[in-house]
Amino acid sequence: MRAKVFSFFLILAFFSFFSCSDSEADVVSVTATAVFDYSDKESIPASRLAVFFQLANQAQRTESFTVSNDASGYSWIVSNPGIFTGMNRNYAYSVNLNPPEGKEIPTGIYTVEYYDAAENKDEAKFTVYYNKELLKSTSENFKEFLPNPNENVAIYDESGELLFMGRTKASWKSNADILRDFKLAESKRICYVTPGNTIICFMPEEKLKESEN
Repeated sequence: MRAKVFSFFLILAFFSFFSCSDSEADVVSVTATAVFDYSDKESIPASRLAVFFQLANQAQRTESFTVSNDASGYSWIVSNPGIFTGMNRNYAYSVNLNPPEGKEIPTGIYTVEYYDAAENKDEAKFTVYYNKELLKSTSENFKEFLPNPNENVAIYDESGELLFMGRTKASWKSNADILRDFKLAESKRICYVTPGNTIICFMPEEKLKESEN
C-alpha cells in the first residue's frame, strides 16, 4: 500500500510546485497534505501527513529535514528522505509522517528545517487544516466534512504500480471497460482531493476482476 500512496503523491507534486531559484539549501515551496485512508466501509480512516519540498539545489544533496508543529512541539525527523528530479525541478519528500500512536495529526502552523549534505540550512512554514470530524468518519459519510473535493480514480497493477490517475473516463461504464484499456490493471481506488491538494481521502481498494465476477 505504501508504494501506491507514493505513486499517487508523486504525480500530485508535479502539479503543485512552483519554479525554482539558484541559492543553496533553498526550499522554494512546500506542499503538505493530510491523508485519510479508508480500508473498508465501516472503519475510521488511518491518517498521516505527506510533505513535498521543491528545492533550488540538487535533490541528491539533501541530507535530512525536520517537520515540527509550532503549537504542540511535536516533530518528525526524516533522516533518509525520498528524492526525485525531473522536469528541471528537484524534490525531497516524505509521504508517511504518522502521528504518535493514539494521537491525531496536529493542525496549525508547521516549521520545516531542511539540511543539505554541506550542512547548509533553510526554513519554511506551512499550515495544515482539516475538519476533525474526518477522524471519526467512514467512507460512507466523509464528504460531509470535506470541502469541495475533486474525484479522481487511481488504477494499479498487481505490484501496486500506478497505471493511471485522473478523472474517470466517460467510456468507463464498468470495470470491464477499465480492464479493456489497461490489460495489467488489478485494482482501483477512488480518491477525493481538495483544491490545493491540502486533504486527500482514499476510498477502500476495489479489485477490478473480482468485482466483475
